Amino acid sequence: MALALRDYEVFRGDPAHLPDVMLKVFAGLVPEPQVLRVAKIEEQIIGCYAMYLPSDAKPCHELAMVMVSEPYRRNGVGRWLVGHAIGVAESRGGSQLLAPLAGPGDFLLGLGFRGKPNDYRFEMIPE
Repeated sequence: MALALRDYEVFRGDPAHLPDVMLKVFAGLVPEPQVLRVAKIEEQIIGCYAMYLPSDAKPCHELAMVMVSEPYRRNGVGRWLVGHAIGVAESRGGSQLLAPLAGPGDFLLGLGFRGKPNDYRFEMIPE
């Protein structure tokens, strides 16, 4: 299924409305991330990301998960969601976005992250 950027929109998410497979991953994140955004086509959630905001325990923004439903993968949805997360982090004064994720290494490296599994970082360039 080919998608264009205008085919879906990103909104603030409610965990109660996540598809089961996404909810299972989200529910396993402890503590619960402060930011949840979902990509939708009409009313159907096709992807999401969750992010922690900086705190004393975690001084940087941290991408806790990014998921896209199987039929919509390889259409730029994940790329757009990660770009959205970078924009949110930057708009909140972040200088880097951490992504301690094990799975999507080549994907994150292709988006400009550096590092290795469980320790990816995106450095934002100050203006």
